[in-house]
Parts: sequence; C-alpha cells; structure tokens
Amino acid sequence: MQKMPVKSIVVTGTNGKSTTCKLIQHVLKANKFDAQLGGNIGKPVLDLIIKKKSIVIIEASSFQLSYSKFLKPTVAAILNISRDHLDWHNTIANYRNSKFKIFSKQDENDIALLNSKKLVTFFKKKNYLSKLKIIKKNSFDDKIKKKITNDYLTSKPNLENLILTHQISKLFNIKEKIFLEAINNFKGLPHRNEKFLTKKKISFINDSKATSFDSTKHALKNNKNIFWIFGGLPKLRDDFNFLGLKSNIIKSFIIGKKTTYFKKKVAKKIKFKISFNLKNAIRDVFKELLLIREKSVTVLFSPASASYDQFNNFAERGDQFKKITKDYAKKFL
Repeated sequence: MQKMPVKSIVVTGTNGKSTTCKLIQHVLKANKFDAQLGGNIGKPVLDLIIKKKSIVIIEASSFQLSYSKFLKPTVAAILNISRDHLDWHNTIANYRNSKFKIFSKQDENDIALLNSKKLVTFFKKKNYLSKLKIIKKNSFDDKIKKKITNDYLTSKPNLENLILTHQISKLFNIKEKIFLEAINNFKGLPHRNEKFLTKKKISFINDSKATSFDSTKHALKNNKNIFWIFGGLPKLRDDFNFLGLKSNIIKSFIIGKKTTYFKKKVAKKIKFKISFNLKNAIRDVFKELLLIREKSVTVLFSPASASYDQFNNFAERGDQFKKITKDYAKKFL
C-alpha cells in the first residue's frame, strides 16, 4: 500500500474504541512516530502537544460526533455499531447517523475504514460520500494470525480491533515483523476483559467497562464454566440474547438497584442469585468455588449495564471488584 501523509486518525464504534486507539498509538510509537492520543480517551484534544510531524489519534464517542462541525480526519474508522445510548439518541437510526458524521467533512484524499461487511453494505446502499476511498478488511491472512502470541488480542472482539490496527499500520508502510513485535508486547487496558488473577484453576476477569449486553456477550462467548456477576443501570431497550451462551454459564449473580429488571432477563434461561451488591456477589461466588475443585472455572465481572447506581464510574467499580476478590482469594484459595 502506498504511503500517504496521515495527520489524524479518528476511531469510533460501539465497542473497542479505547483498545483500538491505544493499539494504534502503541504500534506507531514502536515505529518512532510521534503519536498523540486524545478525545474520549486520554487528554482532551486541545490539550495535546502537537508538532509538525505529530499523528493525532482521537477516540470519538457518538455524543462528541453529534456536536462535531469541523472534524476532518485523514483516516476515519468505524469498528462496529450496535444498539447503545438510545436514552440520548432515541433511535438506532439517530445513533448510527451520529457515528457516520465521522466521514462528513472528508474528501477524495481521505480514507474511510469500515471493519464489518454490514457497515460496508449500509454505506453503499446509502451512496454515502461515494468519492471516499473505502477500505474494508475483516480478516487476517492466516500466516499473520499464527504469529500473534498475545493472548489478550486473540479473543474475537480484540481480534477485530487488531485487524483495523493492521490496516492503519499498512498506511504507514510498517513492516510486518515490527508490527507483530509491537502487538505481541501490548498490554491491554484495565477493566476490559482484564484477567488479573489466576489461582487453582480459577481465572478472575474484570470486564467492568462492559456497560451493555452486547459488550458482555463477547466475554460470555469466549470463556467456559462461568460464574457471572452483573447488574447496575440497564441500557434502554438492551437485548439480552443468550443464544449459544447458556452452556458457558454455571450461575449468575445479580447486583445493583435494578435487580427485578435483570431477574426477568435471565429467569428460566440461566441459574441466578440476587446478591444486591458487589461484595455480597463475590462472597456468594466464593461459596460456590469451595464446592467446585475438579475443573477450571472463570469468575467474570461483566456488568452489562452502567455503574452509576452504586459507583461513580466503571473504573471505580472494576477496582473494587479486583480489591475484594484479591482479599477473598488470600483467605479461601
């Protein structure tokens, strides 16, 4: 791919924005580029120290894009779009249109990166900015995939983030060997499928950033024998579809102030216990763990809801889960 003068990379999508932006910055910095990260992650864009050769990477939320009037990225990327933030956008059409504003100021010299076939199909049906260079890539060559040794990046959602990062690395003519070295030493962001403790065949995963079921289902799909802790403030019209997931879940533990809502979502589908708060849920999980010693299990904290009913934010929620879990593990494992 011919090298182009990339000055700005803006990434949006329902899930995976932060990890993808951090991956892009990590790969570019490993190749001696001055990669500055801001927007919905890191510093506000206006606080970044931008030099002549800087590459600005921006994570853009649907709210930011809704108000955007002047954003014109050299490379604009949409990872995925699923139902989210409907309490603010009202309809999925409004939400999707806010995401597509990422392309609104681009011209024929810019690039649109679309990471799914569905997005490409929608893009073409609407004849949306047909002059744009559209690059669609939703798979790796097997030769590259076999060389990825970083377990954090081989789960399905992170693999999708990595595919887009690889496309961007090609715009900078980054050699495959250097790309692989960078991603294989990449450390994931906290609160996003974060395996922080493994003890006696028990893995503990902090996925506190998962604020909708669409975010949570990836963790449910990629793990087995799960004790699942979830609950909080539900997203408007969130769809809990357990197709292909029920056999992965041993039992669930519901927390938060909307326990009746979540009980209706899981009743007659998976086993559950109402624990009301995080400390009680962890206590209840450890009681179950003491009875299961013969097989590997996963304790997954993936709330599938917002945190504001009992916590200030998802980071505080995830930090408390890790702290309480480690305290119990010292005593009982």
